[in-house]
Amino acid sequence: MHLSEIPQRLGQTRTIVLLGASLLGMLVFGFILANVERQRLLDKTAHLSHSVANLRAENEQLQTESNQLKVKLELAQLRSEQLKQDVVRLQEDIFNLQTDKAFYQHVVAPETTQDGFFIDGLELFATATEGYYRITMVLLQQRSVSAVVKGELAISVTGNDNGQHKVLSSATDGILPEGDMAYAFKYFQPVTLYLQLPQGFSPQSITLSTSVFQYKRLRGEYERIYSWQDILVSSSSS
Repeated sequence: MHLSEIPQRLGQTRTIVLLGASLLGMLVFGFILANVERQRLLDKTAHLSHSVANLRAENEQLQTESNQLKVKLELAQLRSEQLKQDVVRLQEDIFNLQTDKAFYQHVVAPETTQDGFFIDGLELFATATEGYYRITMVLLQQRSVSAVVKGELAISVTGNDNGQHKVLSSATDGILPEGDMAYAFKYFQPVTLYLQLPQGFSPQSITLSTSVFQYKRLRGEYERIYSWQDILVSSSSS
């Protein structure tokens, strides 16, 4: 090799070294950059994992609260049902007491009256229209001095209206189209009335009451309670 070729060879070597150094620097920089990106991804993954753990814990808390609310709702529903049953039992107790009262008045003390006024032959007939009934009876008086007696006969029906205890009155509930029935007689007065009960109402007893007047003076109060089934005439009998 001539001396003139040495600089040329040195220049090529320098170029190769520089290229090698550049490649090495790029590799080192790339490695460092990859490590930085890897650390960033690890930090992001850790943050997401922490967020997921928090969300899971929050979801479990909400699920626990939801289960507690469901249990409270079930307990409230059970309590409500218990209260409904208590109300039904109380209504049955009230009805039984009223039935006992009706039995006492019907058997032991059939009539509460003054001076011989009474009602006889009370019968109840179902009509072809549901909820409509025909009532027949005779108003009488048994008094040595026979004079015209006057008054208004009130009718009330006790029963269950769609599961609720209820008393319907001829004065306020329209079960008699004409309201309380006015009467006036000296010896007796046949009576026919038409009774209308609302849909869903189940009658159990009927009460007849009146204030009896004579010579514009109050002679007394009359009241009698009948079991509905006792006075209801079956269709086969009629």
